[in-house]
Amino acid sequence: MPRLGFASEIVEPADDIRAAVEWSIENDLRVVELSGFHYWPDLLSAEDVDWMVQRARAHDVVYTIHFPVRAAPSAHHTERWNGYLHQMKETVKLADQISAPVIVFHPGVIDCPGIERERATEVLRKDAMENLLRHLRMVEPLARAAGTIICLENLHQRAGDVVRSYQHLVEIVDALDSPNIRLTLDTGHAHIHDGIPDAIAAFGDRLHHLQVHDATKGRDHQEIGTGEITPEFYADIIENEKVPLVVIETSARRGGVPALLRSRDFLKEHFGDSLT
Repeated sequence: MPRLGFASEIVEPADDIRAAVEWSIENDLRVVELSGFHYWPDLLSAEDVDWMVQRARAHDVVYTIHFPVRAAPSAHHTERWNGYLHQMKETVKLADQISAPVIVFHPGVIDCPGIERERATEVLRKDAMENLLRHLRMVEPLARAAGTIICLENLHQRAGDVVRSYQHLVEIVDALDSPNIRLTLDTGHAHIHDGIPDAIAAFGDRLHHLQVHDATKGRDHQEIGTGEITPEFYADIIENEKVPLVVIETSARRGGVPALLRSRDFLKEHFGDSLT
């Protein structure tokens, strides 16, 4: 059955992974997703990594890693593209060290010198898609060797984004044709844009990871059970074990730890023995 966890930035201080891990043990949420607001290979010392491994073994904790949310892995500028590639390689190396089964990955925005991303043409977006595919082709063998799966996340699909539809995500996964490149469904992002049912239908068996938070049409990362998303939207994914990991991604700024705990209780009350 799927395991339930949370995004580490909700537990403050947001860059202190030891605090988040200890909190996870105390509050029975044994999946810790290293926040995408930080680049963890630079934050964690060798001692931190050893400590994380020992705590995971002792308390059955699973780690996942969210690659930095503001990265632009499809960058047109060669130096920037190489920089994000280096960061991703180091992130895969960290995943290997801490046995993280998933790296969540934002496709990012169009990053072309001299052009505002909102004004980028469709030709430029397609070029960015090729840059993104090239990036993923470089890291896929490393992910495979490390035993981790890179999961591309659905974003807001706005002007300036590389990925503008669920179909674009599907095309990336199908082009790479690797069990180590899959998809994350973010419920709040999906609800605000093309809808959760359409995402589930489009993703099919490419779906491997679920991020849950509530949303209205204008605001996401809300406490679960307080917005417009009912559990029925994603019940099939959890109850039929279509993903191994479910991560609560509420916001530190919108209720913090109390909202996280209420979200945990809401999901466990609704799904009962379908979540662990």
